[in-house]
Amino acid sequence: MIHTSLCLLTALALLSACKPAPVSAEDESYATGTSVAAVDASEAPLATAAPTLNPTSASTGTCREEKGELEAQKLADRCRQVSPATHPPCHIDNACRLIQGEIDRACALYGPDEKKPSQCNG
Repeated sequence: MIHTSLCLLTALALLSACKPAPVSAEDESYATGTSVAAVDASEAPLATAAPTLNPTSASTGTCREEKGELEAQKLADRCRQVSPATHPPCHIDNACRLIQGEIDRACALYGPDEKKPSQCNG
């Protein structure tokens, strides 16, 4: 019985130690409507930026679905021919914009004095 009472008292002491610290008036006003409204929109461009992805657009599906098997395979082949990546996203089940992005990225690695492969010309 004494052991149970001791355990109960210890548990209560531990729980009371978990109470949150008192909040000052300054802390309480943080991120209220007043402080948030005071932020200039130019300081937080991401808060007002429009979403860039449209989940219903064809670009979120596979390239195979968007362009068909043959055209998607041609794009994926071009991608594999120019990409220096060890695991490039050059697969027809990826989005066409992802595959084209890898082609663009790989072709941009060439300097102005270097000859780019023909696959960079599209």
